[in-house]
Amino acid sequence: MPTCIEGLLFDMNGLFRHWHDTGARTSERLANLPEGTITRYAYNHPTYRLARVGILTDQQWADDVSDRLTADFGPHIRDALTPWRTDRGQPEPQMIKLLAELRRQVPVGVLSNSTDALRADLQHHGITFDHVFPSAELGVDKPSPHAFNSAADRMGISPQALVYFDDEPTFVHAARSIGMQAHLFTTPTECAARLEELGLAPTLPVHDRRTHPNGRHTPELRS
Repeated sequence: MPTCIEGLLFDMNGLFRHWHDTGARTSERLANLPEGTITRYAYNHPTYRLARVGILTDQQWADDVSDRLTADFGPHIRDALTPWRTDRGQPEPQMIKLLAELRRQVPVGVLSNSTDALRADLQHHGITFDHVFPSAELGVDKPSPHAFNSAADRMGISPQALVYFDDEPTFVHAARSIGMQAHLFTTPTECAARLEELGLAPTLPVHDRRTHPNGRHTPELRS
């Protein structure tokens, strides 16, 4: 393994977890809401950014979403939101297997634009990283260079010695701007092959399943 690689850093959503928004769609049907209403009230609202940078907790943000929906559509909305809140996405088994192999070789971190619910979600899905960086804990989100620099600093590894993977091109560019060896994620197989080229020796996943365009939520909302 090249001595210049001292650790790995990954995005979360679209790599290790896929959002199909089945919970939100179920809640909308239960509440007789037009499809996409929860996305508009939850993720397209300024309070989501506040939760992503730690000004609001995940619960405070969700309560605000519930309050605004209830004010606009009626009190029956609150009970109907349970499927949305209990939906934590679907794990990607190939990447979880790859992660376990990689952790035996170098420290591996996750940097995600997420609320403070990320750690509980990782535990829920049985996904273990050596370092976990929700943007809510960092106080800054991607693509700010400060998010990447903060993650590298907390890992104790210079950005130049970190390899980063993300399925959002803007975030890949941002990571490269501070010197990280950043690569665009497309599939588990491609990711494993790229890591092998860099000197790591992961086992290539058997199946090659692309995550775009239906395997994740809108990039700017959950990354």
